[in-house]
Amino acid sequence: MSKIFKTILKPIDYFLNRITMYRLVLYYLIALLVVAGAFGFFGLLKIQPMALLFSTVFILVICWAVNKFFSYMFDAPTNVESVYIRSLILALIISPIQGLGDTTFFALAVWASVWAIASKFIFAISKKHLFNPVAFGVVV
Repeated sequence: MSKIFKTILKPIDYFLNRITMYRLVLYYLIALLVVAGAFGFFGLLKIQPMALLFSTVFILVICWAVNKFFSYMFDAPTNVESVYIRSLILALIISPIQGLGDTTFFALAVWASVWAIASKFIFAISKKHLFNPVAFGVVV
């Protein structure tokens, strides 16, 4: 490699070597949510930014609570970033709330969140998931 190419890549390598894959995925999902909110604000997506924010926070709280419950029940250490990643993925694939009377959103968000977190504790062999937890939660 040329000296110029190495000089350009050095700061990029330094940044990437200091960040975990979980953290990188978490930052990417946050960026996707920000872009979705901005697109909704400018009318490029048919979502309301506040509805997206409420839906994200609601799903995050449910996932966090369920994760705390199962980690206590199974006496298992948890990775907080994995809870955030699962909840943000759910927030991105479940349509945001349409109003406070939107019982479909609440039912889907609660059950998908519960199953997405529970499946990582229940359906695992030697600490390896049998299914993708988020996909399992949405399908169930």
